[in-house]
Amino acid sequence: MKLKNKRLIIGGLIIVLLAIGSLAFIQFQSSGKSQAKTTQTIKTAEVTQGDLTTDISGTGKIVAPNAIDLAFSTTGKVAELNVNPGKSVSEGDILAKLDQISTLQEAVENAKLDLAKAQQELDNLETNKEVNLSNALIAQSDAAKALETAQKSEVNKYSSRCGKDTTEQYYYDYMYARHDYLYWYNALIKHNTGYGDMYIQERMAPFKKSMDQNFANWKYCEGYSDLEIEQSKAAVEKAQSDYDKAKEYYEKLKANDGIDPDELAIAQAKKKNAELQLEQAQNTLNGATLISPIDGTVITVASAVGEILNKDTYKSPFIEIADLSQPVLLANFDESDLASVKTGCPAKITFTAITDRTFDGVITQINPSLTDSNSVTSIATYISVKNDSSSGITNMPVGMNATVELNCTIASNVLKVPLQALKNEDNNQAQVYVMNSDGTYTAHTVSVGEKSSSEAEVTGDLKVGDKVVISTIK
Repeated sequence: MKLKNKRLIIGGLIIVLLAIGSLAFIQFQSSGKSQAKTTQTIKTAEVTQGDLTTDISGTGKIVAPNAIDLAFSTTGKVAELNVNPGKSVSEGDILAKLDQISTLQEAVENAKLDLAKAQQELDNLETNKEVNLSNALIAQSDAAKALETAQKSEVNKYSSRCGKDTTEQYYYDYMYARHDYLYWYNALIKHNTGYGDMYIQERMAPFKKSMDQNFANWKYCEGYSDLEIEQSKAAVEKAQSDYDKAKEYYEKLKANDGIDPDELAIAQAKKKNAELQLEQAQNTLNGATLISPIDGTVITVASAVGEILNKDTYKSPFIEIADLSQPVLLANFDESDLASVKTGCPAKITFTAITDRTFDGVITQINPSLTDSNSVTSIATYISVKNDSSSGITNMPVGMNATVELNCTIASNVLKVPLQALKNEDNNQAQVYVMNSDGTYTAHTVSVGEKSSSEAEVTGDLKVGDKVVISTIK
């Protein structure tokens, strides 16, 4: 019986101890409070602060993104060619010429003459403005006098051409002559006077003439014909129109300091057109000679001396030139690194053809569109390659292949922990165990930001210098 009771007591103690151990383990897992020392080996690392960087590998080749295409501005035959691909040139060097320079120079001189004439017309408006204003005033005065004369000369159906006495005198003279004419006319038709017809007709003739003349004078003095009335009215209207125009022109000159604004606009337009024609002629002349705009290297030459450039080909690039002393690398990186690749990322560059040194560079531009080649999608970037004089390499040939190692900052001045310190990570949250001074460790929940291949950005109840557990927690 005593033995049985002793076994019960020992069994109960074991159960109690197991319960206490289980409770302690559960409390350690859930509450994150201080835990007792364990016998396992704990590896730690310090929490640091600084930039979080990531290493990215890629390939590329030297390109000339800022190459300058030179083309002739007119048709013609290539008469002179002083360069070939690969030749170094200086700014101002003559690279090529066409064969019609003299004709183009003549066109420039003619355009200069046209511009001089246009300028002279413009200058004359300024020089003659006082004379023009004076002449316009005289023209207005003359028009006013002409209008006054036309108005005084205007007639209507009631207007009399001659004085009353003159008109009456013509009428009476007409009646007297008519009376005598009719006397002899009656004698002629009745044949009862005893005079012969010849005698009577001789007597009738002067009275007939006097009658007709005085009748015409009487009617002339008596009034005006419809045609004369219309003509006098039209003369007044024309004189009024001429006066209005002369007055308007004078007022316009007076308001514009003696210069007709319409004539000024025309003269200015002529000058502007002449300037454009000269500019075009000069550009055409200049474009018949290709001159290097920079110090650089000739990349391509389209044809040789004797080539005829017609209207379909002369505008095409004839010479391509680039400054290769400041090399640019077109580098491609896998699309999975899209979030990390940024302008400003420093680069280490190794060229296949230059095995004894590594060049520094920096990303200056990222193509906004991904490129697809052989079913591989990549990020295209332009990297400025540092090539100082000490390298002994003056120009890097276009197309030279290279391997690139980027070291891009993905987060600046942040708290960082090794990736191994992140425990139970889920949905950008994780637990980080901080080692206490007594050898125990405490769990802290943190938010996880950017990650590199070895470190992670964290925010939470951590500080620089904290030692975090990077080994497996058992």
